[in-house]
Amino acid sequence: MAEEAPKSLISPAADLASLGEFFSFSDHGKKHKKSQWSYLYSLHDFIEWAADWGISRPVILIPLYLAMVILIISLVPIVPILAFGWLFLMLPVWGPVVFGISFIRIWHWYAQSLFIAKRKVVLLEVKMPRDITKSPRAMEQVFNSIWTSGGETTFIDRFYEGKMRPVLSFELASFGGEVHFYIWVWKGLRDVIETAIYAQYPEVEIFEAEDYARKFVYDPETYDMYANDQILEGDMSGVKPIKSYIDFELDKDPKTEFLIDPFAQVIEVLSSLRGSEQAWIQIVLTALKGSADKKFMADADKVVADIRKAASLNPGKEDAPESDERKYGFPRPTWMENELIQAIQRNRAKKHYMVGVRLCYIAKIADYRSDVRSAIRWIFLPYTNQNSNWLRPKRWHGPFDYPWQDFQGIRFRMTSRRFLDAYRRRSFFYAPWVTPHHVMSSESLASIWHPPSAAIKSPGLQRIPAKKSEPPPNLPM
Repeated sequence: MAEEAPKSLISPAADLASLGEFFSFSDHGKKHKKSQWSYLYSLHDFIEWAADWGISRPVILIPLYLAMVILIISLVPIVPILAFGWLFLMLPVWGPVVFGISFIRIWHWYAQSLFIAKRKVVLLEVKMPRDITKSPRAMEQVFNSIWTSGGETTFIDRFYEGKMRPVLSFELASFGGEVHFYIWVWKGLRDVIETAIYAQYPEVEIFEAEDYARKFVYDPETYDMYANDQILEGDMSGVKPIKSYIDFELDKDPKTEFLIDPFAQVIEVLSSLRGSEQAWIQIVLTALKGSADKKFMADADKVVADIRKAASLNPGKEDAPESDERKYGFPRPTWMENELIQAIQRNRAKKHYMVGVRLCYIAKIADYRSDVRSAIRWIFLPYTNQNSNWLRPKRWHGPFDYPWQDFQGIRFRMTSRRFLDAYRRRSFFYAPWVTPHHVMSSESLASIWHPPSAAIKSPGLQRIPAKKSEPPPNLPM
C-alpha cells in the first residue's frame, strides 16, 4: 500500500486550491455546502448577506477600497507619484480612446434627446362599450398590426441623427375608482393605431385626452405615493412567458358566465380606489428587431433543446460522452416540461416587443391605505406561472425596507420625482431614462391589456352605452 505523501511534498498548487476552497474563491469550493457563517470569510457572500439587511454594495466596497489605497500608500509612499506619472506619460495612448468613446456616447445621448424632443405626442383614451364579446386574441392582432421596426435603418440614422423605432405606451389609470384606458403614441402614428383598434373593435370610441401624468402636481407634504417597475422574475429574457389568455382558455370563446379572465382582477383592484386615491399603470413598448430578435429566437430554441435533452437521458447512460448515441433516448418529458415547451414555442412564433412596465399608487396622506398599495404592487399576480414566468415588483420605492436606507425620506422623495419624470416622458429604452426591461410577445401583451369583455362587471369601469356611428350613405334624401 502506498504511503501518504508528507505535507512537505504536497505541491503549492494543492495548498492554493485548499485555501481557495476554504475562502470559497474556487469553483471546487463552491461545490461543497457552506456553513451558515460562510459570509464571514467570503467577501461575495458577505456582500449578499449585507444586502439582505439593506446595506448596498458601494457602502462596503468604497471604504474597503479606500482602506487598501491608504495601506498601500503608507507602505510605499511613492505609489501615487508613480501612478499619476504613468497615466500622464501614457495619455497619448489612452486619452484618444477614452475621449473618443465618451464623445460618441455623449453625442448619441444628445442626438436621441433632440429627436425625442421634436416628436409630437398624443394621449388617446379608449372608451369601452358594454357589449364586447371578442376574446383577447383580437387585441393580439392589434399588437401584431402595429409592430413596426422603421425609423432607424442605417448606422447614420441611429448614431448620428438619433433616430429610433416608434415607442408606444398602453396604460391604465384609476382616479378614485374610475378606470380609464389610454394609449400614448407619436402623433404621426395615431391613424395607424386607431385603424388597427377599430378593425378588431369597431364598437369602441377613441378620443384625444389630456395627459393625466403631466397634470398631476406632486407635493410630498400633501401626497404619499408608492412606485415600482414590474419585471419578469423567472426569466428576464422573456423566453419563458407569463400565463396568457390561451392558458385560461379565453381563445375558445366559451359562454360569458364561464369566462375566467385574470384581467378582471386588475380592473377590480383599480375599481376599489376611492377619494383622492389614484393608480397608474404604464406598459411601454417598442418592436424587437434585428440581432436582438434573432438572439431571442436562438435562446428559445436552446431552452427547448435543454428540456428535451434532460427528458431523454437513458437510465445508466448519463455519464456517457456526448458522442455516444446511446446517451439519449426518446424524449419522455413530464407534464410540466411538456407544457413549458408548448408555451415557449408558441411564444417564439409571435411578434416580439421590448417591454417596460411601471405602476404607482398615489393618495393624499390621510387617504393612503397600505393594503391598497400592496394590492396594486402585486396587481399582475394572477398571470403567474410557477412553471414558467411571472411579473413582480422591482426598483424605485421597492428597496426602501429599513430606516437606515433612507435618512428622513430624502431618497424616497427624490425617487418619487425621478419616477414621475420617467413616467411622463414614457422613457424606458432611450435617453434620458434607460431602465432594465424585458421581452414580451403580442400574446402576453394582449393578456395584460385588452378591452374588457362583458364578463368583467367592475363598477369603476367606464363604459359607453353603445358606439355612435354615421347614418348609412344610401338613405333616400
